[in-house]
Amino acid sequence: MLETFKKLPRKKQIAILDAAAAVFAAKGYYQANVGEICRRAGISNGALYKYFKNKEDLYISVFDRIVHLFSIDPQRFSDADKSVYDMLEDLLKDIVRLARRNADYISVYFDLGLPAMSKMAPLLSERIEEPAKKMWVNLVEKGKDSGDIDRRIDSNVAAFVIDNHVMLFMFSCVSEHYDWRFGSYFGKRKKLLSGDTKIKIVLKSIKMLLGTH
Repeated sequence: MLETFKKLPRKKQIAILDAAAAVFAAKGYYQANVGEICRRAGISNGALYKYFKNKEDLYISVFDRIVHLFSIDPQRFSDADKSVYDMLEDLLKDIVRLARRNADYISVYFDLGLPAMSKMAPLLSERIEEPAKKMWVNLVEKGKDSGDIDRRIDSNVAAFVIDNHVMLFMFSCVSEHYDWRFGSYFGKRKKLLSGDTKIKIVLKSIKMLLGTH
């Protein structure tokens, strides 16, 4: 990202990043066409290269916005009156709302796990995965202190369990494949499930795996 982009009005910045995210989500990084991104954003190709060094620089900026969108205020897990599972339920409901507004960004994040993105993954994965891991471990420790999570379970393992449940739930909000998988295992006749039903399933699964018995 070049300084000229940072000087644009925030609304214009987001419009350009939204356009890029839409094309990256639909075509993948390597098949995404800069011209199509510019048409969606309502800018010229020349203008885009005044804002970003190249397509990779633009992709990294889109990913930085993903990190911003996915960032969770640690204070939301500080309510002493709520159990770990109540706080997770609130988070999952927020993810449903996030997916409705920002499905393209979730798809771009999902694509980072593809083999074709092996060049980008080392550069970008740590930006989102390390803060997430720290947050989940802190939540697990809180859960152990409150008795919501079994103290005998390794905190990193418990954090991994929570993270994978949350990620699969988030992907199911934007991917028909993962949405179908929920219905296949838990629905009747492989019927797609509502967001609220999937939230209950996720919470029940986490409780069964991590809760005190």
